[in-house]
Amino acid sequence: MRVVVVVCGFFLAGLSVLNAGEASKSIEAFDGTAIGGRNPAAISFWKWSPEDKGNAKNFSRLEIRCKGEGANGGALKISVFKPLPPGADFYALWTTGLDYLPPDAIAVRMRAKVVSGKFSLTVGSPTAYFANSDVWARPQVLEPGGWKTVEFSLISNLERNFRRAIFSVESPVIYYTRWIQEPMRIMVGADSCGELWLDDIELVLSGKGNESVARRDESLPSLASADLLRAFTFSTDDKEFDLARTPGREAVRKPAILTLPDGRGGPLEARQRGLEEVSFLGIPIACPVEADGFRVTLKVSHHSRLEQLAVDFLALVSPDGTLPWTRPAAGGPKGFDFCLSPARTAGMSWGFYHARRIVPNGESVTLVIPFADFVCAYGSGELRPRHLGQQQIRAGEVAALAMVSPFRQAAAETVFTIESVEAVRLEP
Repeated sequence: MRVVVVVCGFFLAGLSVLNAGEASKSIEAFDGTAIGGRNPAAISFWKWSPEDKGNAKNFSRLEIRCKGEGANGGALKISVFKPLPPGADFYALWTTGLDYLPPDAIAVRMRAKVVSGKFSLTVGSPTAYFANSDVWARPQVLEPGGWKTVEFSLISNLERNFRRAIFSVESPVIYYTRWIQEPMRIMVGADSCGELWLDDIELVLSGKGNESVARRDESLPSLASADLLRAFTFSTDDKEFDLARTPGREAVRKPAILTLPDGRGGPLEARQRGLEEVSFLGIPIACPVEADGFRVTLKVSHHSRLEQLAVDFLALVSPDGTLPWTRPAAGGPKGFDFCLSPARTAGMSWGFYHARRIVPNGESVTLVIPFADFVCAYGSGELRPRHLGQQQIRAGEVAALAMVSPFRQAAAETVFTIESVEAVRLEP
């Protein structure tokens, strides 16, 4: 099932894709790139039968040509010889490698030429586990002709499915730029057949989004500080919660391992594997009504070649600003403290808002995150209207700030060293 939703972009509500003064960033020029590694030599799909996957080259072929006719240097030639095996509406034919998008990313642009047949194209990928499931741009149908520029909006007229829509079933918006979880893919429709050439894939930037690396401002007075000694873990998945608390069993997406501050007021350390985003660490904080942002001083480290790491922040909210959940009976030192799945919290009024930040790997930073940068990703009970109306955070409703290392960092453990979490006021 598909739903088409008009979105408010990541900090860019109402912004047109065709914005004057836009910039672009090259994603792929197909110059000197070899087929293989992250991109296959033929279209394939994990749900196909072993026989169909083994015969993928009989259905299609992907070739990088150094001198494609009319191309700027190299180009990708896509040949689909006969109808692709059934299994999905669209199949990935090229992975861009982008698993994080700048906040002002508004479109993907490429040059395309259909030599024969007809092709349906789009771009997209899965989003964060608490977000909109699989998301893709509005598909476009291309027919034979010369080279043309094709542009896919990332902020309007997006489409999604409900493959794993846990919290987002009622979501009125799709935030692909904000919630991208896996590398963006160029996708071809299952009904496509013939010969297609692609060249010069670019990411279009408006230049008008908020900074992806947040402000580092220590001059703002603190209105309230979180007690790091009260840090907790929670899961948003019932199965993982039960596995983690059952003797002799083990969750796949394990609870974060917390090392609480020592008596001398040291930092909170949390170690977490960045698998699908259902395992979080939380820190209770009460925000005075005049607060309009968080200030977080932390270091995030990852044993990899990643120079920059993503952190997803969730502001947990309830009508009176207190944690409305009951801590379950002891389940051993490896169990989650709470399960915040829709089923386990049925009948309660609570919700969460999301913001993402990119930080340098292994460096201590101070992030100032305005409440205005958070969007409501879920609301239940009395807070359901917050979600359906995409209303902003109300400071008095904040109960805790949670963090998670997203899927892009699944290859290794992420270590959070958290010095402080504070409520601040940005505007005088």
